[in-house]
Amino acid sequence: MKSRVFTHVASFIALMTSAMCVSGLVQAQTQIQDEQKVRVCLSTCVELAQPAKRVIALNWSVIEMLLSLEVEPIGVTQGNGYRKWQSNHPALPENVTEVGRRQEPDLVSIAKLKPDLIIGYNFRHARLHSALSRIAPTLLYQQFPQKSDDVPSDAQNASNPHAKFLYFDAVPSIYSGIAKAVGKSQLAQQKLANMESEINSLKNTLHSAGFAEYPVSYAKFVGMGYGLRVFGPQSVAGTVAQKIGLTYRWQRTLPGKDFTHLQLEQMSELANSHIILADNQTNNDRMLTSPVWSALPFVKASLISQTPALWSFGGPDSILRMAHAFTDSLLEWKATRKTDNQQALTTNTQQGASE
Repeated sequence: MKSRVFTHVASFIALMTSAMCVSGLVQAQTQIQDEQKVRVCLSTCVELAQPAKRVIALNWSVIEMLLSLEVEPIGVTQGNGYRKWQSNHPALPENVTEVGRRQEPDLVSIAKLKPDLIIGYNFRHARLHSALSRIAPTLLYQQFPQKSDDVPSDAQNASNPHAKFLYFDAVPSIYSGIAKAVGKSQLAQQKLANMESEINSLKNTLHSAGFAEYPVSYAKFVGMGYGLRVFGPQSVAGTVAQKIGLTYRWQRTLPGKDFTHLQLEQMSELANSHIILADNQTNNDRMLTSPVWSALPFVKASLISQTPALWSFGGPDSILRMAHAFTDSLLEWKATRKTDNQQALTTNTQQGASE
């Protein structure tokens, strides 16, 4: 009898011990799984069981940032637009699947690709967030200023306290967030550190060349009847110019945007500023061959220089490309018209410093 009782007790103890071990293993596995989970919050939050491998990019800046992090998206919107307007840096492979337009991504095509993660931005995709999230976790971020963030007309520079949102300042958190979601945090930190270091170096280069506080504005022709797109102080261009030691002159923007558009007859408003003009990606011969163009003050005074086509958003790659392009543009302008430009440079710099 005692033997049977002892046996039952021993069996019970063994069973409980086994259950406790199993429970402990389950708890340990749960803890490991929790530690492996990836949580990222930008404008929206996502929680992933592990870093995403199959990622959909709903806009061109996300395409760029993923490729710069050595992650090839499985689906993109308007890849040919990226190749033209973003200038295809880094290059987008030809075999990446198209999933509709930026403003109207094709939900069916996205679902068929079975993504782990979808990334877009508020401007076009906030209204689609619920539908996209039913397909896969969807991470959105802010790219443009909200209407409440617009710089008032009397703002003088990008450091004005009223300038609440600067995309440039948001890039480290956006880029780091995307990098964390795809398991590339270390590479992102390296690229961000390199961006800061190179920008400081370019600032020193321009200062040594006599361009400290030199007033500039950045613009590009965009076609479609919009004329000349001139970027404001909240834009990447405006902030990059400030970061490399220049004074950014143009201040006016459209509500909820970081740029405005000028028609030919309005371009005389670009006074007392050197115009950095991006390479023409559209046919604007009508404007450039007009007598009005040649009579514009900055054209007559040769206060204009060009850059290759640049992308005005993106991540560290586009920012550095723009900073180098601005620097090269000004140095080449100074070198090719050395005598005339030296007088213009001195006069324009004095005006920039005094205003």
